[in-house]
Parts: sequence; C-alpha cells; structure tokens
Amino acid sequence: MHNTFSLRLTAAVATAVLLAACSNKSTPNEENFAAAVNQKLAASPEHCLPAASWPASSEPSDHGNPYAFYDAGIGFVNAGLATVKEEGPSASTNFRKKAIFSLTDEGKKILVREELQPYPKQETGRFCYGKAKLTKVVKWDAPVTVGNVTTTTVYYSYAIDDVPKWAENEQLKAAYPDLAADVAGKGQATQPVSLTSDGWQAAN
Repeated sequence: MHNTFSLRLTAAVATAVLLAACSNKSTPNEENFAAAVNQKLAASPEHCLPAASWPASSEPSDHGNPYAFYDAGIGFVNAGLATVKEEGPSASTNFRKKAIFSLTDEGKKILVREELQPYPKQETGRFCYGKAKLTKVVKWDAPVTVGNVTTTTVYYSYAIDDVPKWAENEQLKAAYPDLAADVAGKGQATQPVSLTSDGWQAAN
C-alpha cells in the first residue's frame, strides 16, 4: 500500500514538473519560440518586391540577364501593372533600342510609394503582396548567455495569406525568386530572440 502511494506521488510530482516546464515562458521550446515569432510577424510590414522608379527603362537585349530589369518589366506587363513601348535606336537612347515600362492605372493604384522620391520625373515605390504567417518553427540554436543576456536564433517557415492575383504571374516569380517561394508557401526565415522577464521575445 505504501509503495503504491509513493509511486502515485512520484508520478504526480513528475507530471506537475512537466506541466510547469511546458507553461514556463522562459523554456526554450517550440511553443515559446512560435509565440515570439508570431508577435514579431504581426508587427512587421507586408512583403514587397524591391523598389523601382517608374517609368523604368531597360534594353530588350537584356532578356535573360537576371541582373537587368527587362524580364521583370515584362512580368509587370503580363501582370497588368505596366505597359511597354520600344524607342530608338536614336540619339536620345544612346543609339540603342530601349524598352520603356510605364505603370497602368491599376499599377499606380496599388504601388506603395517611397517616402523619399529621388527622381522628380519618376515615381518610386514597391508592390506589396501580403504579410507572412508562421507555419512551423523548424529548429533553433542552443541558447547562449553573454553577461546577463541569453539569446538564440529561431529558424522558421512561413506562408503568405491572400496573395493578390498579380503576384501569381509566372514571369514575375521567375524574376523574383523570393516572391516565388513566398507565393508557394515555402518561405524560410530566421528570427533572433532573447530571454526577458516576460519570456522569449524577438530581439529586433
């Protein structure tokens, strides 16, 4: 009888300790790191393509060059965000053929303008396609303590909800690999976190 009571008591204590560890915000576990990442993502801006200035120009001969704008520009045209016309070769185009990409009314409507507009005859901005949502905490580094600060890095995957139709354009996804990964729900990112009196929090 005494042995049975001792075993039950030991099991109850072990369960209580386990539950306490699971609910402790300072424990380095998937639940706590997910909460820190979710808090960071909720406060983060939308994912956007790199900023560009419109009208934009490129050379048709740059087709296939990943460092040039031409293929991305054609993607914007196919997605209904821009139009294209060719000019030259002439003195005004340095005797080379140029493709001039201009925003459509739809493109102008959804372009997120940069606060700083560096070019007086161009409109600089980004096309944004949605906020990231955590899908899984993949892993984390072993926490490291330096002085009074304990930190680690969380690796996670995410997806974008309610992706706009233009972002599904195959030409744009080919020009912007990050967009392709995001739209496919295969986004990967890291988040530094630090241990505070309120548990694990995003470090930046």
